[in-house]
Amino acid sequence: MKKILFVAMQMSTHTVRWIRQLSDAGYDIHLFPVNHLPPHPELYGVTVHQPFRVAAPRRALKQGLKNAVKRLLGRTITPAPAVGNVGYVYPVPILGRWLPYLNAKRERLGESDQTAPQIYGPRVLARLVQKLQPDLIHSLEFQHCGYLVLAARDILGAGNFPKWLATNWGSDIYFYREIEEHRRQLSRLLCSVDYYSCECERDVGMARELGLTAPVLPVMPNTGGFNIEAAARVRSAHQPSKRKLIMVKGYQHFAGRAMVALEAIERCAELLKGYQVIVYAASPEIHGRVDELREWLKIDVRMLHHVPHDYMLRMFSRARIYLGVSASDAISTSLLEAMAMGAFPIQTNTSCCTEWITHGVTGMEIPQDDPNMIAECLKLALQDDALVDGAATLNWVTVEQRLDERMLREKAKGYYREIFEPAPATPATGPQDAVAMAAPASAPAAVAENAIS
Repeated sequence: MKKILFVAMQMSTHTVRWIRQLSDAGYDIHLFPVNHLPPHPELYGVTVHQPFRVAAPRRALKQGLKNAVKRLLGRTITPAPAVGNVGYVYPVPILGRWLPYLNAKRERLGESDQTAPQIYGPRVLARLVQKLQPDLIHSLEFQHCGYLVLAARDILGAGNFPKWLATNWGSDIYFYREIEEHRRQLSRLLCSVDYYSCECERDVGMARELGLTAPVLPVMPNTGGFNIEAAARVRSAHQPSKRKLIMVKGYQHFAGRAMVALEAIERCAELLKGYQVIVYAASPEIHGRVDELREWLKIDVRMLHHVPHDYMLRMFSRARIYLGVSASDAISTSLLEAMAMGAFPIQTNTSCCTEWITHGVTGMEIPQDDPNMIAECLKLALQDDALVDGAATLNWVTVEQRLDERMLREKAKGYYREIFEPAPATPATGPQDAVAMAAPASAPAAVAENAIS
């Protein structure tokens, strides 16, 4: 059985959705986390490797006393909930209350200012690699995970390191290539990997500009796809043009530009009467601005925090419009969710949304820093019922053709088959071409043309 070691954000839904695609592929799956936070509750079938065994003597003593009392009273003792598979890099127990302090001690991961907790750093990962002897290391994301793997590879040496597949998320290349220290580190990473994957054709070109020569695996969304039958049932409950909900991404940070989105919302105040604006994943920086829109302009705007993925899909199925403004992104999972649920997508052109939508037909691509133009696009989508309903129909064709979870699950498994069982290269194509040709590249223009016809 082939052994895969993921180096990934253990608390991320994206990590869970990718690994879940391999649940029946017959691989021995392991994960090295990036910090001491608990894994996502839906991360199962995976051995999570912690640096140390965590001891909680007070909790154990308290539970032991409770169980003793229950025995004396003849009551049933409820067993503790099962914990997923856990491995330990070092066979040394530490007290659980020490973890936040140990996690605070950090070390740099290379040329850039990116750091990692020392107890989840490259030396610990290198020790795990020596101990586990995986057949493949797969890093999901670059700055926290890819840089960490690169540093561990530097410690062990290229000749003693397993095959490495690096997948970049969102802004990993598009944003960070503009920062000189990160650019150098990105270039060194891309020159070191054995395989590369991403979710945008745009990123493939940028990776090659930075020195990538390794095989490029088929481009596909990093979060997998949708259950088409279930999505069809949910989205059909409300005709898009009859919906009275606007979904707005609330990120305000190095890449998120929620404040610009809210400024555009303000300029549409008159048209938003009777609508509810939902700002989800709202950063603390925008809370005051949301309150202003509600109190002074009487816009029905509310914030939505930390809800399950299925709940988010139901919200999108009730939304007429989705608005996402950012300085950098990849596909944007929210864009795909909006398309699947029939909401009209308005997304910044700093993402690779043009690989999925046609401007003015199946969505709108907007600049990141022009609230006037964003407001004009919003006004058009609020007033033009035919545009919204037509886009929903065309986008559903794209979803069926490119986002069926069954198709993408097989495509994901194909990644690992190509690595573990590579097809012999023909004289006309080298190994890189053989992998890149394993599945057709995405062709949004063709999809849109077929959908329109």
